[in-house]
Amino acid sequence: MNLNVLKKYSLWIFSILVNSFGNFMLIKGDIGSGPWVAASMGIADAFTLQVGTCTIILNFLIYIPITIISKKLNVFKLLGSFFVAYIFGIFLNFFLNSLSWVHPETLITKSLFFIIGNLILSCGISIYLRLNIAVNPFDQFLKTVNDYLIPDMKKANYVYLGVPFIIALIFGAYNRSLPGIGIGTLIMLLFNGNFIKFFNKKIVIPQHILTPRRYM
Repeated sequence: MNLNVLKKYSLWIFSILVNSFGNFMLIKGDIGSGPWVAASMGIADAFTLQVGTCTIILNFLIYIPITIISKKLNVFKLLGSFFVAYIFGIFLNFFLNSLSWVHPETLITKSLFFIIGNLILSCGISIYLRLNIAVNPFDQFLKTVNDYLIPDMKKANYVYLGVPFIIALIFGAYNRSLPGIGIGTLIMLLFNGNFIKFFNKKIVIPQHILTPRRYM
């Protein structure tokens, strides 16, 4: 294998690792997580499962409406998406299990966990999206809704975020708690796009890694 191809895929795996660690920090901060992780936390509480495992389950289930809406089933894209979801869930479980002793208790430490975690998450997403190897089913769901149902990306994004929010509310009512939903969730919805753009500019990925086959 060409060394640049190896570097690209290694960086891709690393970006998913960074993404999962950022989500770990957000979960521990307990101020608010992204809607999809919040939905996974609600399911995890209801069925006594690990959060990372529930993200894998949700990623699998979301491909059902993707296939129905698009009326297409791309096996290679499906396998790539599930691989992203699987390693993200495994990494997230690893951090939650190996660092289970971490429990920030004061508002200041929780806020620090949220801020640092959100920046780490945004950094990982920035790298992951630019490498453009495979997208997880959640992101594919947004693209499918935008391509086939709602041409306006802003409105499509409401569906993309609304589905996991409703799932989180349903399981929150069942559990009598709303894990992962908080002021941090709103902050992420409003500002994470700007954070990702910031890291797009600050973290430069060399062209020979972005398009390695040109440099074989």
